[in-house]
Amino acid sequence: MTVSADANIIPKPNALPYYVIRFPSNSTIELSQDTLIQENHKEHDMFFINARGYYNHLTHHYLAAYSLGATKERLQEIYNGHKNFLRPMPPAVGEFTEENYRVRIDNHDAYTSYLNFFKSEIEELGMMKAVTKWLFKDDMLARFLGGVYHPLIHLGYAIEFGLETLAVESLAMAACTEGDFAPLMNLTGSTAPIPNGTEDVHHLVVKMRNDKTFDDVVKFKDPRKIDFVLSNDDAKAKIREYATQWNCPDPGSGLQELYTTAMILFGATGIRDQGIKLDFCFMHTLTSIHAVHTLMPYLTPIQGELLLRGHLATTLAYYVARGRPSFHINALMNYESPTPAKSNNPWFNVLDRAIGSEEVHIITVVRALALGQMVYGRSFAEAWIRAAQITLDVIGPTCTSVVNADWNIAGIGFEDAWQ
Repeated sequence: MTVSADANIIPKPNALPYYVIRFPSNSTIELSQDTLIQENHKEHDMFFINARGYYNHLTHHYLAAYSLGATKERLQEIYNGHKNFLRPMPPAVGEFTEENYRVRIDNHDAYTSYLNFFKSEIEELGMMKAVTKWLFKDDMLARFLGGVYHPLIHLGYAIEFGLETLAVESLAMAACTEGDFAPLMNLTGSTAPIPNGTEDVHHLVVKMRNDKTFDDVVKFKDPRKIDFVLSNDDAKAKIREYATQWNCPDPGSGLQELYTTAMILFGATGIRDQGIKLDFCFMHTLTSIHAVHTLMPYLTPIQGELLLRGHLATTLAYYVARGRPSFHINALMNYESPTPAKSNNPWFNVLDRAIGSEEVHIITVVRALALGQMVYGRSFAEAWIRAAQITLDVIGPTCTSVVNADWNIAGIGFEDAWQ
């Protein structure tokens, strides 16, 4: 079931079509007053381990299940599954203003203080004015795209469900997240015209795969591979060069191209004769482009293009970090699930299985693929449902909790990952 966004929530300066997924449910939850969402906001840190990349996913799981019609009992189960390992809210470290907010930038322990600051910004400006102000201020766009896209993903849920508490959280998360992708993107502001390139994303990726500049940038044994890419000046310069070559004729066409590319990166790089491995970072490329889809109608055309180009540059960096994998689109299109659908619409089976999955990312991936099929399904029509089925078939059976799943962390572009 698709419905248009409520035009009364926030104005939309960019006339792009906007779609969301909502299924009917016997649950009568009013999200803006939901006690579990409020409890998570007031009691839990957004970083459940004080190390880079470990973000609180509770509301992602909860809201994705809510949108697919999960029962109130299932939503409570999801909440309980996450609550067990979340950290309590850290103490404040001081008061921030627009003048001094960078004093503790990129510091997870400052989350509560940033939360208080951005709450006051939203109270003063309103949700979308505050979001667009801070999304494009200084290097904040790079921070929203940092942390494997998590602040951006969180912001997507805030806008889709009209929840100011989540918008506050996403802004605070971004301030606490590294801005290491900044050298790859245009951070000159949201009003200056953006030079356009001549290449589509497919050709950019093919050229990068064959570019020997990247051959020794990162190795299979390297632990956090993206750090090796972002600490290499030659690699960063080359990635930025490729990103600027992208031809984005308009935000709508650009979004369609990046959304479809994200699906192919996720689904068609990890399926080979040796088996199937789904890459952890490309999975977040997909769920974050879903967030971009949600944000785009509320941005000006220039803001929209800045976000798209920032997302592309980040994705190209991860493409290098994951070993520049090859694409196996025919294998994806021909995939046959061992759990065939028992309904006239295979998506019904997939969505129901996703609601019941314990691992947090499965349902967010499936929902992103379902939306992509609805909006952009004319391209690679069978690939979207196949990628969703693969996610459930490969990741689902390995899960015993929301933090235990067989995502590939090592990088599927390296041959050693397939040994």
